[in-house]
Amino acid sequence: MHQRNPAALVPATVDKPWGREIWYSGIEARGESWAQTHDATVPLSEYLAVHGRSEPITLLKALQPAAGNLYLEVHEIKWEVYIVDGVDAAPDPVGGCMLLGVDQRHRQTLGDADLRTSLLKAAQGAERGNVDLVDVEAFLNNMPLRPGDVVTIPPGVPHSLRRGINVIEFQTPTFERRILAASQPVVTQNGWDSAAAVAAMDIAAEAQVAHIDTQRELAATPDFRVVRVGDDAALTVPPWTVCWVQRGELAVDDCRFAARTAFLTPVEALLRPDPGTVAFAALETEPSLVRS
Repeated sequence: MHQRNPAALVPATVDKPWGREIWYSGIEARGESWAQTHDATVPLSEYLAVHGRSEPITLLKALQPAAGNLYLEVHEIKWEVYIVDGVDAAPDPVGGCMLLGVDQRHRQTLGDADLRTSLLKAAQGAERGNVDLVDVEAFLNNMPLRPGDVVTIPPGVPHSLRRGINVIEFQTPTFERRILAASQPVVTQNGWDSAAAVAAMDIAAEAQVAHIDTQRELAATPDFRVVRVGDDAALTVPPWTVCWVQRGELAVDDCRFAARTAFLTPVEALLRPDPGTVAFAALETEPSLVRS
């Protein structure tokens, strides 16, 4: 494989009790994405190794909860950035919303220690079937979302994407989570992690919700930044940038990437969007963006 070849990311689909995840840059025992260049289509891990990379890259997924809500969970080190791709408000009584962070009104009323105690009691009661999951959800914010919203979720923030909200997600490439509660069967472990999840919560932290509009930088985490590519303006990005093309078409060197596809560039590259194109790129490194 030529050292400068960008690669189209061929996804792996992972079925979930709530719907499905589509992994564009995933490398796990449960599934692995593929990298497609002019020369060959190979497992992503092989492509990375050929280009001298031993660490995983920023994980790009599509989350499509068609059958239920995602687990209500807390991460200890992982950052997530959601870009809302579509909202079907019909399936859920609070359609178009996600659970996101602790409702600060409860914190003010109960205090931090009693809030943790009360939330854990509700979660443990829900797992035993003694109380409804709504008693857990009552402690959290029900955040309305619309297509084009960008949600940045730091570690410690409890969250659950609800049925009917499809997102494109960039995240720290590590599998770690604490399940506070779940409305769907938990298939990757035995039971919930309610006590550990409550202990790991950052009660004061608030997730950020913004709208794409036309700004260039959408989200910043310690691991990566998410930027918008469009406005007919070329953008130079650093090595190991992962990109999703939402609409239109985008050129990198002699390659072109169409709407609803993803790609990876192992070296610094110039992204050239066609008129009307909108794409999102996760940049691993910190150099300033260079416009041409």
